[in-house]
Amino acid sequence: MMFGFDGDTKGLKIILNRIASNDDSGKLTHKEVRAYARCMLAIFEFLKIDTELEAEIKILLAALSGSGIPHYDRSFLASSILELLERNDLLKIQETSKEYF
Repeated sequence: MMFGFDGDTKGLKIILNRIASNDDSGKLTHKEVRAYARCMLAIFEFLKIDTELEAEIKILLAALSGSGIPHYDRSFLASSILELLERNDLLKIQETSKEYF
């Protein structure tokens, strides 16, 4: 646990939704999106992510933090990460269900 952070991905999803809806509108600047992505990468090891999905999510976050990527592409990357996090949530539910049976 880092500074009371329990590894829940809820806050991460909120930020990624903000980036995903930022396609061409430019509400968030490229610099702001890269800053978010770098921060998400810095806390990645503390997130509760299934090992099956870790590598893919991490590489998409790294790509999101890169320079020279248009808003549309950053929006697509954020949406892709959100889909993987939803899969992660489903895997957690399945694991929890198995524990009860």
